[in-house]
Amino acid sequence: MTTSEVNTFLETFQTLVMASLTPEGSPYASTAPYVRVENYFYILISTVAQHGRNLLIHPHISLLFAEDESQCVQPFARKRVSIEAVASEIHRGDESFVRVIEHFKAHFDPELVTSLTQMDDFHLFRLSPQSGSVVMGFGRAYRLDEKLDVQMQSIG
Repeated sequence: MTTSEVNTFLETFQTLVMASLTPEGSPYASTAPYVRVENYFYILISTVAQHGRNLLIHPHISLLFAEDESQCVQPFARKRVSIEAVASEIHRGDESFVRVIEHFKAHFDPELVTSLTQMDDFHLFRLSPQSGSVVMGFGRAYRLDEKLDVQMQSIG
C-alpha cells in the first residue's frame, strides 16, 4: 500500500461523508462536495444546514470516502479511507479564500459556486487531517499520518 494509491483513490470522489457533533454533542452524518488543495480538504456549506452549524461549535470531525457499493466485490472488505480532521473557517477576506473558490469553480458549476459565495449563510471550511486509516481489502489496512502518508505497519 502506497500513499500514491491512497491519493488516486481519493481523487475518484466529488463528495465526502462527514461525521460532526451537534451543539448538544450528538453525532450527525452528512455529505458535502469538496476540493482538495495540497493536503487540505475544503467544503463550502451553509450554516442553515445542521453540519454547518456543527462545525462552528465543534471543529473535530471524521471524514469517510468509501468505494461505491455497486463496484464492491466483498462488503466486509469494502475499500475506504477514514480521516480524523479539524475544521477551521476561511473568511471571505482571507487571501486563500479566492484561491480555493477558484478550485471549486474548476471542479463544479462555476455559476453555482459564484452564487453560493454571495450568500451570507455559506461558509468555506478547511478540513485539516490529523490522522486516518485506509482499508483496501482483507489484510490491507493501514494507518495514515497527518499528511495522509501511509504508515508501513498494518492495522490489526
